[in-house]
Amino acid sequence: MKNFGQEASKTKSDASPALDHKKVLDWFERWLRGEAVVSPRKREQISEKIKERVREREQSSISFEQFVDMVLQQSKDMLSARDININFSLPGQSLGISESWKCVKAFGNNDIYYRIGKTRPRKGPRKGEELLVLDLVMDGYKKQVFIPLLERKDEIEENIGDNLERELPKVEATGKYRFKLLLPFEMVEKGDVEAAAQKFVEFISATKPHLNSLGVN
Repeated sequence: MKNFGQEASKTKSDASPALDHKKVLDWFERWLRGEAVVSPRKREQISEKIKERVREREQSSISFEQFVDMVLQQSKDMLSARDININFSLPGQSLGISESWKCVKAFGNNDIYYRIGKTRPRKGPRKGEELLVLDLVMDGYKKQVFIPLLERKDEIEENIGDNLERELPKVEATGKYRFKLLLPFEMVEKGDVEAAAQKFVEFISATKPHLNSLGVN
């Protein structure tokens, strides 16, 4: 009979940071079903050990809000080295944004700003997939900003190294114009703050000069 403690330790050491807690418990149940005889006392001890490890993982993980705060702080420091100043102390709700989004002000114009949040598309090729989103919001500035920036989209994407998404046509018809950089939510689950911050820095660095040239300062 395999030693449970050794197997559990191996599973923990091999596990990725994004390991689902439920999978740990499912694995535990499968292991129990493979045992010939397990006393109630032993079963309880094993169960408590697994629950303790799950609690440890929950305590060591950071919330989405904490992740975003860390990404913003690191982005601010990295952008400062490029002489780009941002302010993210501005609460999202002051711009009519839900609390799950945080806004980044990089211009004197409060109507054009960046933001970071999460979404789960209801339609399209990524329907139902949870995503980390970086947005450039240009609502109401179709002719002055959005269309000219759209003409430079290929150049911007080349500088970022990723494709930018737009809102659906019916959303743009209401005056909402955005460029979106969609990132895998695994970044959040793994706590990969540096990678997310680097993408945000590239996004802002690639778009801000074009916005400045269009009179957005």
